[in-house]
Amino acid sequence: MMGSEWGMGVGGGFWMLIGLIVIVGFAIYFIVKNNNNNDLNRSHKDSSTDAMEIAKNRLAKGEITTEEFEEIKKRLL
Repeated sequence: MMGSEWGMGVGGGFWMLIGLIVIVGFAIYFIVKNNNNNDLNRSHKDSSTDAMEIAKNRLAKGEITTEEFEEIKKRLL
């Protein structure tokens, strides 16, 4: 009888440990996934801002017309 009680205690602790590992794994997954989405959004905003700056500079230098600039602006925004 003592042996079966001890076995249940170890088994219960084992399953609690497995559950804890699963919970920690899900937490890490969601943190990494959320962080990757933020990086993608930031890089997209940065690239469109850079492209707009390039278009503004080209307009200022006279390399493109106002109509071409407006078309570029529509595509970027």
